[in-house]
Amino acid sequence: MNNYVVCAVQRAGKTWIVNTLNRLGLGDGMELLTEFERNCAPEQARLSAAADSGGMAGLARAFAEVTVEEGLPCVGLALQWNNLDVIPTERRPAELTGFIRALNPCTVFFLRRRDVLAQAISHYLMFESGYAHSTDPDSARQQRAGVPYDRAVLDRWVAFTRQGYAGWSNLFAAAGMEPVNLYYEDFVDNPKTSFAGLAERIAGRGFDPEVVGAAATGLSRVSDEKNEVFRARYLAGE
Repeated sequence: MNNYVVCAVQRAGKTWIVNTLNRLGLGDGMELLTEFERNCAPEQARLSAAADSGGMAGLARAFAEVTVEEGLPCVGLALQWNNLDVIPTERRPAELTGFIRALNPCTVFFLRRRDVLAQAISHYLMFESGYAHSTDPDSARQQRAGVPYDRAVLDRWVAFTRQGYAGWSNLFAAAGMEPVNLYYEDFVDNPKTSFAGLAERIAGRGFDPEVVGAAATGLSRVSDEKNEVFRARYLAGE
């Protein structure tokens, strides 16, 4: 059984991926640094003390202890690119290396979307409305429906996404890491096979495709006709 960390840029499908792994019993998929920065991580005081004395490595070790105490078979975490904003650029390779080593054996996954424009549109609509996941309130969904199209804003989200992917790639290279590449579209096109392969890589055993398929239904896609309208207008040069 391996621990794992899924590295991503916002709106790459990370929540769906880790939620499905969680439903298969493989870690809790927590976005640890986000929860830690919000002061609402499990055992926050304990994790804070560990981070103060040992940096990201100390934080990872403490969270691994909490995970064992909770009875989970492995540590499963997600990292967003903007989680690293609080770490000076020159320190990031060493901090990331220490974080991953503290979780060994640990597999690092780099989750991306091939369709950067679709990801940027998703981020734009989520940021403006607060509607991030299919489990969010209907009021947020209604707010999303009223978000106006603005090419300049969408240009910024496209640049943000590309910069995040470049940032992760450069950081992995600087840290001497070779992550396992994952693509959101592969999971959309063939969820049973893609999730079964991912789960097997983590757990070292096979999974029933029907069980995997059921686990993958915990969240549904939030994209709709509005995403397609934004895309068409952007590609038309509006």
